[in-house]
Formats: sequence, C-alpha cells, structure tokens
Amino acid sequence: MRAAIHEDNLVAAIVKGSAALILVFSLSGLVFFSFRSALGILAGGAIGMVNFLWMRSILRRTLGLLPSHPGRYATFWFLVRMAAVACTLYFLMVSGSVSLIGLLVGLSIIAITTVTISLFGIQSTGG
Repeated sequence: MRAAIHEDNLVAAIVKGSAALILVFSLSGLVFFSFRSALGILAGGAIGMVNFLWMRSILRRTLGLLPSHPGRYATFWFLVRMAAVACTLYFLMVSGSVSLIGLLVGLSIIAITTVTISLFGIQSTGG
C-alpha cells in the first residue's frame, strides 16, 4: 500500500524526503569519498532546505496577509533571501572546508526530491 501525497502534506513530504536524501548522500560521501565531500553535501542540503522553507514562508505571507504592495514585498524578500544564500555559499567556498562538488550535490537535493515526488504523483494518478 502506497502513502498518498496530497496538497496538504506535499511540503512535509518534500522536507522529509530531502532530509532522508541529505542523510543518505552525506553518509555515502563519507564512506566513498571524504569528510569534506560529506560536509559539502550536508551544508548544501541544509542551505537548500532552509532556502526552500524560507521561500515558502515568504510566499505564504505575500499571499495570505496581502500586504499593501505584494510585488514589492515579495521582491524585497527575494533579494534578501538570495543575498543570504549567496553570502553563505561564498564563505563556504572561500573557506575550503567543504568540497564544491559535494556542495552542488547538496544544493540539488531539493530539486531531486521535488522531481521525484512530481513523478510519483503523475504515476499514481495514471497520467
């Protein structure tokens, strides 16, 4: 019996699936490559997860609260979010403490999970 994924639990499924992939990929990086690779995957996955949840929060506030200028509000917070992610990535890359390939793999985990859940949804509806 398959677990059903509905709109109500879609974000929870993405977060749980991504957390599981971060764990699996980090442990695989540690076993097959190096500690720097595992740390890069872990850091990239954490940044991707925080970015995803922060973006969701901004969109919920923009659509739910209906500020007086939703376009400006969303644009401002988009720029703040991107600047925070860019600064974090910059400092991680400059420090040399993480593998860049591992960082890219970690950043891709949210996308991998989203595509997998989308394909699961298409397959389960018969479309």
